Amino acid sequence: MRLLFTKEANGDIKAQIHTGTILTDFTYTDMINQLLENKEIDDVEFIGLEDDEKTKIEEMLDEISSVFADDEVDEDESNTESIDAL
Repeated sequence: MRLLFTKEANGDIKAQIHTGTILTDFTYTDMINQLLENKEIDDVEFIGLEDDEKTKIEEMLDEISSVFADDEVDEDESNTESIDAL
């Protein structure tokens, strides 16, 4: 998944997400659906943001990604436990 964050002239930060080759306005449901499929955020691009804004967004994305990475580990452990039970 690729995300693009752009700071607009009025100071708002616009978030967009690549869905395939199409760049669309960001929605959490799109992001969650893509994370369920791929388990990671491949690329994040920032245009016009200050360093502290970038850092806050990166920290938020790391926390979100860790939930999906932890979920994958839990699934692997669950599968191993099922195999061991046999």
